[in-house]
Amino acid sequence: MGFSRPSGRPRGAWFWCAWILVVFYATYPLANWLASRRGRRYDFLTPWDGLIPLVPEWIWVYFSFFVFLLLPLALVDAEELDALGRRMVAATLFCALVFVLFPANLAFARSLPEAEPYRSIFGMMFAVDQPHNLLPSLHIVYSTGCAAAICKSQWSRWRRTWLCALIALWALAICASTMLVHQHHVLDVVAALLLVALLQWGIRPGRRLNTMDSAAG
Repeated sequence: MGFSRPSGRPRGAWFWCAWILVVFYATYPLANWLASRRGRRYDFLTPWDGLIPLVPEWIWVYFSFFVFLLLPLALVDAEELDALGRRMVAATLFCALVFVLFPANLAFARSLPEAEPYRSIFGMMFAVDQPHNLLPSLHIVYSTGCAAAICKSQWSRWRRTWLCALIALWALAICASTMLVHQHHVLDVVAALLLVALLQWGIRPGRRLNTMDSAAG
């Protein structure tokens, strides 16, 4: 991971929103389709996965992820937001490659809850997403990556330490929800957290990866 020259003016929030959406929709569905065609798939399991119950009510925390992703637009400084955009694009490309090379099996049976509206919600979720893009969990990468960027921007403002604590708890709840709605396993979450830590170290404000410079023009 070689660093290039320091960056100039940081890219804007909407620039990175557009890039992340383009890269995600260009790679994630394709990776899932390719994984579904692979003859060999992998089981990334631990003994703890069998102890995780299905708690349908946690789907609301799982879906709060989409609100969480908007928070950096208001709570992250410009330079850190630029670095966050680079991390998210790099993470999406890396995860897509892993999904194709190591397609996974979901250990949990995809059974529909009895009660509504959860039966309909889970039915729609199962219909649009094949259970192979699992490790690392992009749900976790995006959530904890955003949480780290928010806390880094807000921590120095001592009156907002409470906000960092709230953001951290929300991100942890999203991590738990991915398992409690049986969309991910323990190792999917652990791998995602390790990837976020690596990206935090490797892509910092004011520094660009060579590959990202080329992509951003």
